[in-house]
Amino acid sequence: AILELLLDTGIRASEIVGTKLFDLNTKEGLLKVFGKGKKERIVPIGIQALTTLSEYTAHVRPKVAKPDCKNLFVSMGGESMSVNSIKLLFSRLSKKSGITRLHAHLCLHTFSIDYLMNGGDIYSLKEILGHSSLTMVDRYLHFTQTQISARHRKFSPMDHFKDNRSN
Repeated sequence: AILELLLDTGIRASEIVGTKLFDLNTKEGLLKVFGKGKKERIVPIGIQALTTLSEYTAHVRPKVAKPDCKNLFVSMGGESMSVNSIKLLFSRLSKKSGITRLHAHLCLHTFSIDYLMNGGDIYSLKEILGHSSLTMVDRYLHFTQTQISARHRKFSPMDHFKDNRSN
């Protein structure tokens, strides 16, 4: 649930550990998070991640959470998770999967690039990520431009036209 939420929203590990159960609005598919400087923002959640979160909150969390813990994500001991526990989670996941470069912040980059590659715009991405300017978002645009150029080289209509005519 944590991995899907990070990949689907681009929120940071520090934001995920501070999120309370009541910050999740499953009906609207929204999550209230508090970013840097305690800035509040509302982040949309996709259907797949929302389904996983709903299963987690209905079946997993109630079994382990201590009654006084209000955090959305809790440790196996039922207490609030920390940023360090998220790091440890990713470290274990990295070892199990064999993916050496795997950490929570990479999910933010992956989300941002995929969001743009799937047709999202830089203005809504800026709002989702909670950036105050487009400067930070511009970094992800550079990555997508590189990928777009590589795809164009592979799928160039004129290059394919020439290849098909020689057959």
